[in-house]
Amino acid sequence: MSLKKNILLMGFATAVRLVAGLLTFSVLARLLGPEAFGELMLWLSVAMLISLLENFGLTTYVLRAVGANPARYESLMNEGLTAKLLLATVITTAVVIGSIVIDLKQLDVLLILLIGCIADTFTEFINAGFRARDNYATETRISSIFSFIHTAMVCGAVIWHPTVIVAAMTYSVSRLLVLTVTAMSLSRLGAPLRVVPFCDAIQILKDASNFAADFGMQSLFGQVDSVVLNHYLGPIAVGIYQAGMRLFLGGFQAGSILANVFLPRASAHIHSMTLFHQTTRQLQIAFLSAGIAFGFGIAAFAVPIVSLIYGSNYADLAPLMPFFGLLFFLRFAAAGWGVVLTAAGQQSFRSNMGLIHWIAIAALAWVLVPSLASSGWLISLCFGTLLLGCAYAIRARKLVAHFESTLIFTAVGCSCFIPFLRIQ
Repeated sequence: MSLKKNILLMGFATAVRLVAGLLTFSVLARLLGPEAFGELMLWLSVAMLISLLENFGLTTYVLRAVGANPARYESLMNEGLTAKLLLATVITTAVVIGSIVIDLKQLDVLLILLIGCIADTFTEFINAGFRARDNYATETRISSIFSFIHTAMVCGAVIWHPTVIVAAMTYSVSRLLVLTVTAMSLSRLGAPLRVVPFCDAIQILKDASNFAADFGMQSLFGQVDSVVLNHYLGPIAVGIYQAGMRLFLGGFQAGSILANVFLPRASAHIHSMTLFHQTTRQLQIAFLSAGIAFGFGIAAFAVPIVSLIYGSNYADLAPLMPFFGLLFFLRFAAAGWGVVLTAAGQQSFRSNMGLIHWIAIAALAWVLVPSLASSGWLISLCFGTLLLGCAYAIRARKLVAHFESTLIFTAVGCSCFIPFLRIQ
């Protein structure tokens, strides 16, 4: 299947998920209100942070490994599945024991959401099986249909009984449903998944350790935010901020799609610099174009977007949207360079820089959040992402054709957001 067709298929799936996700969170935010919505988002963020340990970057590792060695497709998928089952069992048990020991409030909400988040990571891993075999059409069909099923289930349940626990239960049931259908669909394509000996699973965990570290650093974004803001500002601030972050993350799914399309291709061309330069050039154009289009859109039309999607209770979100837009563009610019480094086998560098960039964010946030509230956190994220992107670009400058023009486009893109930025 052609590169263009793959991007179009996954782009369609992203657009569907974005619309469905916005509808879901719009209904949740309106019916629950900023405080209860903030509580739901806080525990969802905690559940997602815990599920990072189970994810372990295995999806990215398998995509790159299969791209470099297609003959190992079946063994890599089965080893990865077994490793994830092992991690899921250990982590869930640890959370239950730990929560009982410290007498955690709302333990039921956390455990229910954790089940849904872990199911989500398994679905994403199984989707790697479709992508690795160049079968994007099946994934697109399943994800598109179940995006609206998820919306109908969650919205219907919360309209019937608008509470945090009902929203959490419906979220997880929906995630388990799509996991079941996705696994059955991959099996029907002649690629049934099976459990392999634990020694093979442990070996793939060792091989994917750098991917796990990098994935973990990347995935703190959007989730650790709730914990930080709840500590400094409380659940209402979390609810307003996460309303904007849901919009952000909906659009950011395009980044995962572009990475999943380009990473196997770039990895396959690593031994031919002419083809590798050609692929990475296309990759850079795609990431920067998507970043400026969506990021500038939410910055320039912040007020009508917030009013239409979330209503008057979330008016304080509008001044934050230009910062979300700039951050979106910076994240896409950095992600483009990051995929190049992953394809070139430099995942350890990404892991190290991910840690440094979070240290920089934490240091800035410690100063800015108490005085500038949510704006301070977003400014800290923008600065840290800019630092990360610069480090990636310097490291990958010889792997991408027309290095200077990419930097110029990035600088011009950043300048487009300046007129919209206002610190409250």
